[in-house]
Amino acid sequence: MKLVRTFVFILLFAAVATIYFFQVRLAKQTLAIIPDEVNRTVAISKNDPIDRVELCDNVQKTKIKLRKVNGAWEIERPVHYPAENQVAEGFVVAARMASQQPRLRAEKEWGEYGLEKPELEILFGLPGKRAVTLLIGAQAPVGKAIFARWAEERGFFLLPPEMKAMFRQTVYGLRQKRLFRTPADRIQKISVEMGEYSCQWKKDGGTWYWLEPVQKLGQKVPAGRIDLVVGGLESLHVREFLDSNKKSKAELGFFMIHDLIQVEAEDGPPGKRDEARPSSQGGKKETFYFGNEVPEKNAYYGFREGEDVVFLVDRVNVVELFDFIRKIQAEDLKPETKDLSPKTGTVEPKV
Repeated sequence: MKLVRTFVFILLFAAVATIYFFQVRLAKQTLAIIPDEVNRTVAISKNDPIDRVELCDNVQKTKIKLRKVNGAWEIERPVHYPAENQVAEGFVVAARMASQQPRLRAEKEWGEYGLEKPELEILFGLPGKRAVTLLIGAQAPVGKAIFARWAEERGFFLLPPEMKAMFRQTVYGLRQKRLFRTPADRIQKISVEMGEYSCQWKKDGGTWYWLEPVQKLGQKVPAGRIDLVVGGLESLHVREFLDSNKKSKAELGFFMIHDLIQVEAEDGPPGKRDEARPSSQGGKKETFYFGNEVPEKNAYYGFREGEDVVFLVDRVNVVELFDFIRKIQAEDLKPETKDLSPKTGTVEPKV
């Protein structure tokens, strides 16, 4: 399953940190055989921000361009879409690690190292400085390592093979797949408009209350119950992006009146970009629209407001979410209530 592969890639980035110590040991062993005779011209420190990454896979024949905008990574090519921040930041960590490796003098032609026509070419853009390109070549004949070099330098160095797997990404693997990107602790309001499941909750002072249906207005929702709903929202992911879709939205089941789920975020710290939408979008709302069911794929068509691409959402996760909602609706809630009427603009206890 594609989503599983994405999680595997994320775990790979975590593994990169652990293999750092292996890399230090590998470098020491290498230097005992071949002296570090080549000067470094590429050095990327923690103070050097990277705002552009271009992945060129000469084996898979793919090119992907990412750019960091207002603190968040976006894919610019071959599609324009928010990227998985954790994955993109992994590239930055890997670039800094690679720039710290001892450079070795090449005793053979670059073709012998797989670096004349490298499998992977990764360009890193540094604001105010020239871009640098990491070339990844063949497996080293001795030890668990691969050959690599910076295109701007004369020497080569060794990297753990996990680096190659980490940079060998697909567009799907790099795309943001969570339907709702607002951090759970910033969610202020949840609205569900889907027939019998229609309901609405709002958080006030850390406590959740019903807004809809009307007969539950102002009733308190136990924290454990709303946590189930929030967890269900976090489990909703894009299974497949339909970039080549030729059908109209009406044909896919998107009409004037939509079944939808909407999440609203509270205000964040001044100057911080709201992550509920791509950087090109403003606002603090995320709205997901349901389309027709796709029985042969056990999924639903869906799209996010402000984004043109239609995608598939796993039906199993949707059903699980609405099971949580149905259980909450069925509870006979008669605790303290608050007046959440929008006409007052404030929340006051009922008298």
